[in-house]
Amino acid sequence: MEKSKKGEKAKILIIDDIPDTVDIVKKLFKSEGHAVFTASTGEEGVRRATQIKPDVILLDINLPGIDGNMALRKIKRETPGQSVVMLTAYATLDNAIQALKEGASDFVKKPFEMDHLVHIVNRCIEKTRIVREKERLEEEVRRLSITDDLTGLYNHRYFYKKLEEETIRAQRQNIPLSLMMFDVDNFKKYNDTRGHIEGDKVLETIGKIVDQCIRQKVDSGYRYGGDEFAVILIGVEADRASEIAERIRGLVEKAKLGNVTISIGLAEYNSDSDIKHFVKSVDDAMYMAKSQGGNRMRIYTLAGMK
Repeated sequence: MEKSKKGEKAKILIIDDIPDTVDIVKKLFKSEGHAVFTASTGEEGVRRATQIKPDVILLDINLPGIDGNMALRKIKRETPGQSVVMLTAYATLDNAIQALKEGASDFVKKPFEMDHLVHIVNRCIEKTRIVREKERLEEEVRRLSITDDLTGLYNHRYFYKKLEEETIRAQRQNIPLSLMMFDVDNFKKYNDTRGHIEGDKVLETIGKIVDQCIRQKVDSGYRYGGDEFAVILIGVEADRASEIAERIRGLVEKAKLGNVTISIGLAEYNSDSDIKHFVKSVDDAMYMAKSQGGNRMRIYTLAGMK
């Protein structure tokens, strides 16, 4: 019998309502070293496929509830790249062609030869892993393209894309949105006296402070450029945003990075203004904070700075 490559344990989901078939197939692939899951109806199979994200699904066409063809369509709609091998005791050319049109990877007639089934499943596992590795690499390339290498925050290019998305969402859902921008005080002098390596360490430390002060997968921090940073705070009004800004300012001051502090500008989004005006209002507030001695925050409001 064909064996899987050592260490390549896979997740296999069997969707079949015949206990004897399930038991035989389950034992077969457990002996191959794989993790095997089961479901006895089409609905349960679709649900488990979403939860488990198996490498391969063995799906019987004749099932109680929704049949295998309908389950296949639902599974492929949720995860288009999912490998699915259709099983049936009533194989016809028309059935096979229809299953392949619906996105099945292969079609096997019951009763099947064990070696043949193992060969098909192993081939599907390899295909699944190639697809997932490709997706992982593409995601890594995408992540690197929008990430600042030094701080680990997002970069300037992604800032405007994300800000546009969030202003549209704020308008559509009628939720608050705040933007914070800050500049590092005395950074040029620090660089000149201590060198760029130490200066980079300061920026890296500030990036970590920003990251620990915002909500993961909700808010987002950016190295806007040079020694300027930005933070987009979703669903947050200016008063709450000012508390977050003050926490960041305080932590930078406590980090004792020489005489380095930050000057922060802050504003809440107004749906009557465009992105350009929104960013400029925050930028103006930041430079007012800097002109007043730095190590402070200023908030832009329609009534003026405060």
